[in-house]
Amino acid sequence: MNDIMIREALDRLQGEIDPITRIRLHPEKAVLFEALAVFERCGVEKPRLPGLLAVYALLAEALARHSQPLELDDPELTRRILDGDYLYSLYIRYALKCMEEPLLRELSPFVKKIQIARALGQNGEPSLLSAFEQVLLRQKEAR
Repeated sequence: MNDIMIREALDRLQGEIDPITRIRLHPEKAVLFEALAVFERCGVEKPRLPGLLAVYALLAEALARHSQPLELDDPELTRRILDGDYLYSLYIRYALKCMEEPLLRELSPFVKKIQIARALGQNGEPSLLSAFEQVLLRQKEAR
């Protein structure tokens, strides 16, 4: 069942990506299985899971594209930066499309902390999945 949900989420996402970008998503399935387990443990309703998983995968991929060191002689530097920027904007659009505005709002400070820490050259950023878990648990308590 989870394998089908992961495939559905990735298919949804690939359909959202403009083909002209030539961006292909290849997240690790083990990471997505772990995310699903956390989401289910947080009490996320089944119909919400594929969209939430897609939102998670987009943000994780955007952050990953921006995580590598910037070396000016890197021939892929521009591509990585542009792909990361595109995926980050798609993360925002897709989260809104999936009616995940509260999640988006609560994750924003976390994402900004990562961006600032990276700009300052600091290591040891917090786990994206932990941030999702914290937000989802707060949302569950608020219900």
